Amino acid sequence: MSGAATLRRAVPADAQAIAGIAVRTWHHAYSDFADPRTLAERTLEQQLPLWEQRLGVGVGSGDEIWVAEAGGRVVGYAAVGPSMDVDAGAGTGLLHALYVDPPAQGGGLGGLLHGHALERLAALGFVEATLWSFADNEQARTFYEHRGWAFDASGSGLEDPHWREPAVRHRRAL
Repeated sequence: MSGAATLRRAVPADAQAIAGIAVRTWHHAYSDFADPRTLAERTLEQQLPLWEQRLGVGVGSGDEIWVAEAGGRVVGYAAVGPSMDVDAGAGTGLLHALYVDPPAQGGGLGGLLHGHALERLAALGFVEATLWSFADNEQARTFYEHRGWAFDASGSGLEDPHWREPAVRHRRAL
């Protein structure tokens, strides 16, 4: 599917599609290990205002959100920007998110979005990047490790204080 997909910068009108992908992928990918309360809180009604706000911020936030389109619809997204980790140096970027809608998975879109995310981080002037994933998310950890990311033991814990699930950090040079 990645051959038929195009990438473009997200716009405010993409909030509904991105929020839907966020909800569907969390329930699809994390149902085996996420706390049921976490998944119950991950609804379209909860996600849509967050994405409307995030996409409405515009230039100046330092973040970039890119979408993959195929067949006239948004089927995935990636978000990059400066690292928010307390131990991050000025040259450290963050792959905030990379999600592909479950029906579109398996066709190379994740790799396409990942490659573009790394290109954007480098273009933004970062020399290294980090990302966070749930500790029990073997599929994501394998995906990233096959693409040059290394486990960073100094980053284990919780990425977000609102999460109930342990997370791990990965790091790589750009």
